[in-house]
Amino acid sequence: MSSDEEVLVGELKVVYDFVTRAKFRKAFAALQKLLQQKTPELAEAPKSCLDDKDSLEELFLFVVSKYADQLEQEERFQQVFEIIEQGLELFPEHPELLNETGVRLQRYGRSLEASICFERVLLQDSKYLKAYQNLQNTKCELVERWHFRMLNDVVRNAAYRAAIQNQIKAGHAEVLDIGTGTGLLSLYALNCEGIRKVAACDGSEIMVQIARDVFGANGLSDRICLFQSYSQDLKIGDKFSLIVTETLDSGAFGEGILETLIHAKQNLLLPEGRIIPSQVVLYVTGYKSRALTASNILINEAFSHDFNLPSNCLISKEGIKCYDAEDVCRIKANDDFVFVTNTVRAMTVDFNDLDCIERYQEGLEENLFELICQEEGILDGFVVWFDLMLDEENSISTNPTSNTCWNQAIFKLNQRLPVNRDQSISLTISCKDGALAISHNLNSMDNQICVDEHVLEFLNDSEYYSKLTTDIDDMDDLEKVLDLSLFPYAGLKLLKEGKTSMLFCSDRAEDLIEFVANQNDIPMSAIMLLGSLPEVFLLNDYTLDLIILQPVDVFGQINSEHFCQYQSLFPKLKPTGSIVPSIVELHGSIIHSDWIVKCCRVENPELNKFHIDRYLSTLETENHLDLGPFTYENLSQSSKLADVHFDGKLHEVEMELPLNEPVEPNRIHAILYYYQIEFVPQKEYLSTQRMQSFAKRSAFIIPKNAFQGVISAGIAREDETDDNAEEPKPRTVVSNVNINIVQNHGVIKCNLLDCP
Repeated sequence: MSSDEEVLVGELKVVYDFVTRAKFRKAFAALQKLLQQKTPELAEAPKSCLDDKDSLEELFLFVVSKYADQLEQEERFQQVFEIIEQGLELFPEHPELLNETGVRLQRYGRSLEASICFERVLLQDSKYLKAYQNLQNTKCELVERWHFRMLNDVVRNAAYRAAIQNQIKAGHAEVLDIGTGTGLLSLYALNCEGIRKVAACDGSEIMVQIARDVFGANGLSDRICLFQSYSQDLKIGDKFSLIVTETLDSGAFGEGILETLIHAKQNLLLPEGRIIPSQVVLYVTGYKSRALTASNILINEAFSHDFNLPSNCLISKEGIKCYDAEDVCRIKANDDFVFVTNTVRAMTVDFNDLDCIERYQEGLEENLFELICQEEGILDGFVVWFDLMLDEENSISTNPTSNTCWNQAIFKLNQRLPVNRDQSISLTISCKDGALAISHNLNSMDNQICVDEHVLEFLNDSEYYSKLTTDIDDMDDLEKVLDLSLFPYAGLKLLKEGKTSMLFCSDRAEDLIEFVANQNDIPMSAIMLLGSLPEVFLLNDYTLDLIILQPVDVFGQINSEHFCQYQSLFPKLKPTGSIVPSIVELHGSIIHSDWIVKCCRVENPELNKFHIDRYLSTLETENHLDLGPFTYENLSQSSKLADVHFDGKLHEVEMELPLNEPVEPNRIHAILYYYQIEFVPQKEYLSTQRMQSFAKRSAFIIPKNAFQGVISAGIAREDETDDNAEEPKPRTVVSNVNINIVQNHGVIKCNLLDCP
């Protein structure tokens, strides 16, 4: 070894010493100095100069990440980006550093800047799927998916357009659009005869940017005043004769409409001015639904029995909040939602009456009412929807039997309550401080442990529970077990039965682990709680007899962290040890579903005319996660798409999916996918495509223009008869779809090979 190499080795030892002692600021400075030298010796340094696992570049990325974490803990956020920028000077456009920057920007709520970082990564490498996944998540934060459903709701749009036209025709021609979004309601006003003035405001930076582009594309920029501001913060001297807003959530008041309108009537509306909508009427009924209950309380009897747990002992942390938003119509489509009481009109709020909205906002109005049970059975909670009166002639309903863009508000009980036919249930409804609430005395008074709703969904998947615990039951000599499941019930069951003496598991559900251990006389000294997966690597090699991974998360994605660390976990196993699961396969089918595309992109021709689709298209997502029941048509048989590889490397596979029959390309909407899991070799697979699966199905959305090349080439054509034509009209159809499945960094993406 030359003297220069000896110096290099010495400098690297200094860096590793800093890393070992978690002195990441000093490690960063030492590495930065070393890299800035850019000596030939450094470029040609032998592998022995570095750690066996890490290159110098990987070491630098590790130090940057850890140093940034320390700075975050100290709330020195500006310095976080300064050190990353210094890293980018040494490794220009490095995908890992750019992705790291985006992740931290997203964490600080700077989603627009984060999306630019992720896009820069993908411009360099479209298969860098960590950035792809992060970009999809960021787009959902920038424009929530319900926005697409709302814009595609032609009934809603037509009702608002008619109500705005009526009010302007009646002389209310100075309009303020509060919460303008893409600017659609302002466009309706600007296109009315007699309009004199239009202003619009929105608190979202990205939505104001889109609205500004839309107004410009329609040649209306000089006819509207657009403000990036909440209406309560507007500093303008003008007042308006008409205020238009649609700031209502599934429970009507959750977006602060009462507070907004109180301020607007006092400061922004002329004395004789009007508000659209004019009134909201709320309805309540009782329901029964296992799917909704599974995310709220423990209902897996097998788990309760095996661990001697009392009834009603667990409740979701999220179940404590006022209400959830759910699409009842979709759940009903799976025959898992039943109305068990009559429906009662429970509350009416007049938005044009200042005294009325002030009394409800201050909690001075509470409405008492009764529901009557229609049959003997189970009551799981209450569903609320509303009729929105825009004016005297136009209204919108969020009734779950209607085809509406709104979800319904779900108030869950903390127990499954038996009820009798004709039983009366007394309730009180209120909306103090804009928080819709239903009061009653129906909840269990038993002591309950609050756990994450995703943990509850996992526990309530009785088939997954039974399959996993049964498949590992035949294993012998399991002295030490690492269970990284959402909840380590398999490891706890082995401890209880005396089949293992030590369990390592995540501390995510620490309170529940201690509760289960105490209920079953399992000593906590036999359980080591881990704060994160990297803590596993502190264990000695050849320590573990069994490792249980969480292969899929509740949203329907593979667990990227577990898959990427799979190979690194092997040294921790004894030679006879095992990792569960042994195989994971991706399965799926081609589907047609109007519902799913309306959740992901603009499908309303009216919005194309206004050019709204052009400016929202960049925020469309390609992967729709967490799909519960919904209406769709299978265009192909479900089949295996790919093996899911247990590593973070790049894998690709291409395949052809034959369709059940030739179809027009515009009917091909998505690839609905799920997983088949083999826990133990030679045992039957378990599918996540089950009604009670904790892991929801997901879908890769096929772009609207995906088949343009196919159509222009006329790959396949059939004759379509037209009674008014002398000859049949040809139509383009496809008989199969060619796809490419990419896995990288523990993330899966599906591409249509027919895309131009």
